Amino acid sequence: MSKKPNSQDPLLTKAEAQLAHAPASDGPPRSADELLHELQVHQIELKMQNEELRLAQVALEESRDRYVDLL
Repeated sequence: MSKKPNSQDPLLTKAEAQLAHAPASDGPPRSADELLHELQVHQIELKMQNEELRLAQVALEESRDRYVDLL
């Protein structure tokens, strides 16, 4: 399932604000296929980072639980 962008999403608002202040690209325009590929690569990277963060959170929770058991 994909999440549809929501104009009230604070991360979306921050990202749009950063983009508005970012310098314009000086390179030649790229084709829609190139842009789509780049977006797909970034999406996969973000999914992988999200999974790593989720696993780190689980590990931290397990560590916290072991620490609490020691008290």
